[in-house]
Amino acid sequence: MIKKSNQSSSRKTVLDAAEQLFASRGYTAVTLKHIAEHLGIKQASLYYHFPQGKEELYVEVMLWHLEQRRVRLEQLLTEAPPTLKARLQHIGTWLIQQPPLNGGRMILTDLPELSPESSAQLELAIYRCYFAPLEELFAQSREQLSPSLQSDPGFIGGTFLVAIEALYTFKRYGSKTDEALVADMVALLLEGALKL
Repeated sequence: MIKKSNQSSSRKTVLDAAEQLFASRGYTAVTLKHIAEHLGIKQASLYYHFPQGKEELYVEVMLWHLEQRRVRLEQLLTEAPPTLKARLQHIGTWLIQQPPLNGGRMILTDLPELSPESSAQLELAIYRCYFAPLEELFAQSREQLSPSLQSDPGFIGGTFLVAIEALYTFKRYGSKTDEALVADMVALLLEGALKL
């Protein structure tokens, strides 16, 4: 029984280290050697937990990471005040405080390096866990949207996510709090920049 607990604990340690490296550098830039060095173990030890190698490890890490985001996004949507603006503020403030998913890099650079099955599995998970909750939020608020955008709540949800990922980098160069940055971005998204 103790052995199983240690195996589970060491597998979790590998997953955590791999998540850190994959999130910051991407699939193509990280090797099993990098992960092993980060953990201070031999590269061959990684095959004990992930016999199929780097792709198996990456897919498991990203599926777990995406599922955690989905669960938290759903909690945030439940906890937030009922207005669209307040819900976006609540979600955006949490997202800007997390390491970015780098969804664009994943889709354009990482997924093409995987087998078609793994790529399709992760692309579906990205949609279901990260994109769909925002698309649904804008679909529920369709009557508040500009008539030209009412038919495409996914476009607005995607724009929100891309803007949040950009704010994660932008906040390094400004003096505003996370909440203030998100509030400005939500106002820009919902109200626009021009005085009419």
